[in-house]
Amino acid sequence: MSEELMKPGEKELEEIRGYLFDLLDNLNNLIEKNEKLLTSRGIMPRLGVLLGMITMQRYQIDLVMKYYWRQLEEVIGSMGQIPEIQNDMKDIIQDVEKIKELLSLSGLKL
Repeated sequence: MSEELMKPGEKELEEIRGYLFDLLDNLNNLIEKNEKLLTSRGIMPRLGVLLGMITMQRYQIDLVMKYYWRQLEEVIGSMGQIPEIQNDMKDIIQDVEKIKELLSLSGLKL
């Protein structure tokens, strides 16, 4: 789509899509390596549901941001408190920070 035809904030939402896909990949990789730990900490059920919903809606970034983003941020914050996986969280945290930055630039109301 030509940039001059885009509505305000659409460019940022398109950029978010790439970071969101990377975030989903990184979260799925982390789950593969640490599923038992995440389950024992009570994170896995909520994370699994969120990842499923976000994956289904991944091409509608505005819906993902409005309805699932805050919950996903909370779960990722909880995961960051687990010492055993903190090293594996670096790429995830970078994606989250970049998405938050682009989200603020997009002007999308959550």
